[in-house]
Amino acid sequence: MIALLLAVSPLFAQTNTPPQNRSIEIDGYAARVNYHVITHGEVREALAPLLQEIYRTYQGKQLDAELEKAFVRVRDQMIERALIMAAFDERGGAIPDQYVNDEIKRMISGRFKGDEALFEQVLSEQKKTRVEYMDTIREQMAVGMLTNEEVSRRARVTPEQVRKEYETNKERYFIPEKVKYGVIVLNRGVTLEDRTVKLEEAVSIRKQLLEGANFGETAKAVSEGSRAAEGGAFPWMQPKDARAELRETLHILPAGEISEIVETEEGLYLVKVEARRQPGYKSFDEVRVSIKNALNAQERDRLKARWIERLKENNYVIIYE
Repeated sequence: MIALLLAVSPLFAQTNTPPQNRSIEIDGYAARVNYHVITHGEVREALAPLLQEIYRTYQGKQLDAELEKAFVRVRDQMIERALIMAAFDERGGAIPDQYVNDEIKRMISGRFKGDEALFEQVLSEQKKTRVEYMDTIREQMAVGMLTNEEVSRRARVTPEQVRKEYETNKERYFIPEKVKYGVIVLNRGVTLEDRTVKLEEAVSIRKQLLEGANFGETAKAVSEGSRAAEGGAFPWMQPKDARAELRETLHILPAGEISEIVETEEGLYLVKVEARRQPGYKSFDEVRVSIKNALNAQERDRLKARWIERLKENNYVIIYE
């Protein structure tokens, strides 16, 4: 399986080049659903869009493992589609050519900006005929229709379930304390004289701030910290994520006030908390829609898994390892 995947295309060999003497297996069966055969080549073709990211992310044995997992995942998805198509055919389902052509026109209008010649060129590069592409779209439409009928329409989540999820997992919606603040930093210097001068400078700067000087403009002018160009401003963050020397000040300093001078061995700090968000929980109304969407997704997954198991029980499925 790994050899098959490594041989897909030289495009993906830029960062992980497969050994030249590695064997390439002859195409064979990957799976079968009733009389429908899924070949290794078909799985590789469906897998191709995913390979570049896999090759960029993994190497060595982990690359082999991820390639195999991706192969199995795509193969199983193809088995599911074949089972759904078998159910669609058993019900006498049919997608008229007009519907398929309308869908292709919408795709050409959106993806190719209405350029049908470009669309035909891409089909030619992929060595596909228009009829073959129509069959692909027809299958996608059929699978989508039947999945919607068997899964999406049947997924139901009640308001009571949404509320229970919120109350049961309320810690997920906890918002920790956060502060938005600015810092003016002065390096202390090495000699006693330097330290005395810097401390006097810090006292003078704090006096100016208390008298109404703009903190951001002052920071740009005098701060020796890394964020001086931004007026000493830091984004919203939890006090625990700030410098250890500043955490206590950030916890207790009221918004809008200037701190005392915070002295460390290396520097002198003046802090202003611009705004503060108190810790608390997001309200139920704030998260109700997102909880409902998540529960709906879980229910769809559950219904689909149960449906696919029933289809497997009622059809002949074999996987060739």
